[in-house]
Amino acid sequence: MTIYSAFTGAPLPDRADVVIIGAGIMGCATAYYLAKRGIKAVLIDKSRIAGAQSTRAWGFVRIMSRDEAEVPLMMEAMKIWPQLETELQSDLDWRQEGCLFMATDSRELQGYEEWLPVARQYGLDTRLITGNEAGQMMPGLRDPALGGLWSPTDGHAEPRKVAPAFAQRAAELGALIFEGCGATGLELANGKVDTVLTEAGPIRTKAVLVAAGASSWRILKTLGRNLPQQHVRSTALRTNRVPPLTAAAFYGHQIGFRQRKDGSLTLADEVSTDIDLTLGHLRALRWFLPPMLQMAGLFTFHINGFTGRDLLHRLPWRPEAQQPWIHDRDPQIPANATRVHRAIANLRYRFPAAASVQAVESWACHIDCIPDGIPVIGPMPGIEGLLVATGYCGHGFAMGPITGQLMTELIARGQSRLDLRAFRFSRFAEGDVKKPRSIY
Repeated sequence: MTIYSAFTGAPLPDRADVVIIGAGIMGCATAYYLAKRGIKAVLIDKSRIAGAQSTRAWGFVRIMSRDEAEVPLMMEAMKIWPQLETELQSDLDWRQEGCLFMATDSRELQGYEEWLPVARQYGLDTRLITGNEAGQMMPGLRDPALGGLWSPTDGHAEPRKVAPAFAQRAAELGALIFEGCGATGLELANGKVDTVLTEAGPIRTKAVLVAAGASSWRILKTLGRNLPQQHVRSTALRTNRVPPLTAAAFYGHQIGFRQRKDGSLTLADEVSTDIDLTLGHLRALRWFLPPMLQMAGLFTFHINGFTGRDLLHRLPWRPEAQQPWIHDRDPQIPANATRVHRAIANLRYRFPAAASVQAVESWACHIDCIPDGIPVIGPMPGIEGLLVATGYCGHGFAMGPITGQLMTELIARGQSRLDLRAFRFSRFAEGDVKKPRSIY
């Protein structure tokens, strides 16, 4: 079996400086920054470039209202984003005109107020605004309510464009990218990475990055590493063009959206999400049950086709059971039609100028979650040459470029310019897992 690079037509090589498993924004960005340093990476994906979360995100690029541990990374990321269209020679639909989170009750407003010490600690321009200020900023918004959290220098971009642009530029600089080529195993030698086994054959290498999103735990499990990672189903949609509502990324009043330069919206039903119950949700339950109980209002639980599909995939003769690393190659995840209709209705009510808004398309994806709400980034203890970048809990799109740079630094010189201790894999074994700001 010969698989050829999606961009160059080159066959799978038998050796590489680095092998990256997962061609989402983390993998594509890392391949690009490695290639800029002259380090030749092979990027493989069981499906296709950015075929899962990375092209189905809302597209917010924000520092505000994040876990404190992520703030230094996002401060560096915000130095990258304004220059990214020029660097990648691509229109990314980048807009840096602020981010506004609205508060409709005192509890929500208090949560935003409690984040302000983080903003002050890092010298950010994020501040609370009153309902009157929100009304002045967004005159088309019906009932600004109590106010909200405002960051004038945050922004947003188009997820469908960013990861593919990183991949295209990476390939031009020498990276080899293989779609439809899943990893099937990893061989070690004396505790060090030695070979990645793929559907098209082995690749000898001394460095591997696992950036496989919601499938990362499967890869790590075969190496005896248990990552407490689960997934939820998130629905979003694209609308027709509507009159200008706001250039800022907006969240509140049961909706979240960003308006593209062409006037269309990426729109979602706030952050409430679906959990399609399977036997797999029993895995790592001790980690997830406490935060899920605390945030029960954010989740809707279902026993549905996903439940039956999970049982089917566990039958020993099924390919998903026989190839645990690959499992379900390209799952078709339906949007929640109720959430689509509700988001449209709420938008029409809150923004009367958008009375003609309609859904042009809708989609869903599996978002991988970690119980403390922050990702796992960095080296895998006990396996030299193995790195991980996964578990971004639905807010990883904005962190893609900085993750790519930090992974490149770790591979190229063994250390990164930012402290990644808070994101270490070993925090679970150490019991150093804090209460999450949000697990999605």
